[in-house]
Amino acid sequence: MKKRRIGALTLASLALMPTLLSAAGCAGDDTIVLRVFNWEEYIDLGGEGSYEYDYEVNEDGSAPAMIEDFEAWYEETYGTPIRVEYSTFGTNEDMYNQLQLGDEYDLLCPSEYMIMKLAAEDYLQPYTDEFFDPSVEENYYVRHVSPYIRNMFESNRINRADESDTSTWADYAAGYMWGVTGFIYNPEYVDEEELSALGWNAMLAPQYNNRVTTKDNVRDSYFVALAILYQDEIAALAQQHTAGELADEEYNAQLAAILNRTDDETIARVEEVMNEMDANIYSYETDTGKADIVSGRIWLNFAWSGDAVYAMDLAEAGEDEEGNETEQALLNFFIPEECANLWFDGWVMPKGANTQAAQAFVNFLSRPDNAVRNMYYIGYSGVISGDPDDEEYGSLVLDYVKDCYEVDEAEAEDPMEYDLRYFFGSEDAVFMAEREQAEQRQLQAHYPTEDVTLRCAVMDYYGEEANEAINELWSRVKSESLDTWAIVVICVGIVLVVAAVLMLKFGNKIDFFRIPPKKGYKRIQQRNLD
Repeated sequence: MKKRRIGALTLASLALMPTLLSAAGCAGDDTIVLRVFNWEEYIDLGGEGSYEYDYEVNEDGSAPAMIEDFEAWYEETYGTPIRVEYSTFGTNEDMYNQLQLGDEYDLLCPSEYMIMKLAAEDYLQPYTDEFFDPSVEENYYVRHVSPYIRNMFESNRINRADESDTSTWADYAAGYMWGVTGFIYNPEYVDEEELSALGWNAMLAPQYNNRVTTKDNVRDSYFVALAILYQDEIAALAQQHTAGELADEEYNAQLAAILNRTDDETIARVEEVMNEMDANIYSYETDTGKADIVSGRIWLNFAWSGDAVYAMDLAEAGEDEEGNETEQALLNFFIPEECANLWFDGWVMPKGANTQAAQAFVNFLSRPDNAVRNMYYIGYSGVISGDPDDEEYGSLVLDYVKDCYEVDEAEAEDPMEYDLRYFFGSEDAVFMAEREQAEQRQLQAHYPTEDVTLRCAVMDYYGEEANEAINELWSRVKSESLDTWAIVVICVGIVLVVAAVLMLKFGNKIDFFRIPPKKGYKRIQQRNLD
């Protein structure tokens, strides 16, 4: 859904292509072909960026890609060679358009709302009963998926509008990565207490004019506008929950209902808020926000949690995305107290897919050691938590998290207890962490605590009618912004053309374009200071 982009990963991806093409050219007739369509840079591509583990290195000494390991594992496990035809997309809509054009795949990795849309439009086939059989040794997903993710998938219906359709997310999707949304911010310019008081209203705050960004897609921006529009209602709901008048489940359900409103009145009022946001933000962005926040061009960046971790890592290391040295900075991550968006990406099988091979691929990625590899490589949090009863793999994910964030209470500067039992389902998932990590930085972005997830809502698939109305809203908001820029560009263009004509005609006769500096001053090149 929201992918880490870095030059090394792209090079690794390109390096992988000859291997895949070579395999395609020499595969025998008995070779299974598995067609996988995934987000860009959303799997371990091997090379220097891979997590260190016990693997057989390639001839050049580099780590193998996950796909290569899967192909070897599949043939060893099932006795049949397999070739993965792996391709990528940049947005959910790009993926959907390819399906409509007739492209065929065995496995897709869309986001939550697109999973609902594809299921509602009858594109998908369900997972088999065998996939959910924990007694099958190769069924790593059902044995190791987080109890939190399992409950979320099993308790949410695919089609909320049709009461007769009782199918759930779990019937059609297996989770892959998940996270929340919030702000990456630079504490050098942003007061933490002020930001906490503002919440999502930071998008409208004049002190952050031209210093805050939002995502260049309608759903994320619509969500933020809803949170701003209904902030009083959301606050009242939270008070009821705190007072014990609403149970956790009911509180979260009512919050989700507010943050998925698409009636005509709401859409009209949201448009007003989005126009205010449009006037205050620096830009709409999909992937440039990480670089802009690291460079200091902006102070606040609406971000998916995985991108937030990546940006904080880069800034702390003093590097840009290409590995060039930059000024070091400490960035923080803030999840507004009123609400946030909970997102996930999951694996689904289009109708006609090779079910056995597709499910084997999902299970292989769900083996805890492979889940750790992918999390390390792409920077996002996987849905796999492990199984305490599995002596070989059971604790690998939790151990990885602790290796990253656990501290010795006696030696830490400001330790606090961090409780992730809701996600890992284990008493061992309570450990000591630095307060800064737990409340402001990578740890809370990677694995928010249970109380944070309670105030997070998943965005539904809105349905065709509402979706069309919201897309039209988006077009109007963006077109107004484009109109403004178009006027500026046209005016600048006219000035430059006139200046060029005057230079050509009169430049050798007058000194208008060569104004000398005042006496006693030297001419210097003007710098554009941001």
